[in-house]
Amino acid sequence: MFYNSDKYLCPLSLYASLMRYHARMKQDEKIRTYIFFGTPGSGKTNILFKFLRQKILEEKRYGNGKMTEPPYEVLSFNSFNICASEMCRKLCRIMSIPCKAEISKFPKDYSYSPNKTYFVDTSGKFSEQSTLYDFFSKSEFAAKCFLTIPAVIDLQILSGILEQYAFLKNFKVVLTFCDFANDKKINQLSEFFEARKIRIAARNISGTIDGSMEFL
Repeated sequence: MFYNSDKYLCPLSLYASLMRYHARMKQDEKIRTYIFFGTPGSGKTNILFKFLRQKILEEKRYGNGKMTEPPYEVLSFNSFNICASEMCRKLCRIMSIPCKAEISKFPKDYSYSPNKTYFVDTSGKFSEQSTLYDFFSKSEFAAKCFLTIPAVIDLQILSGILEQYAFLKNFKVVLTFCDFANDKKINQLSEFFEARKIRIAARNISGTIDGSMEFL
């Protein structure tokens, strides 16, 4: 079968491949961003750096010496907990990753480049998280959002949290503190999210950055 237009005639399979290539090129022009949301103490900063470490390991393992994504940079907007920004700076120095943690700045105060991949640590303040989501939802960003949920949480409280985060239109969940929850609790949470068509991206245990996050 062929695709017919006023300008050219080509097989449908070739036309579909061209459209996919065009869509991928458009995506590459956008600014890649990973944003981590959650209530205070739910493990946002910890998850950010575990996820970042996983990305670095993937580059070393599969990149064949070439970066498959633009260079990484961490942005901390956590004005709620000043210690979190300092922790971001220290971990970035250890991992040799650029970090911007000027808590007095707003997201619009920074300049962004499609030649970088940004990891965004959000504030513990709910209103500021909503503002950050609105900013990074703009068309120039290709944002992937993660919501950190402690695995020990009560399901009724969890329902309330999801209502608060209803502004997140497309996100995945990361279960944190899984070493404090038994299998029955983990299964309850899995069924809870599955019923709401929300994907669990990873399970995390507390402790070190190294090797304690299971991607699903």
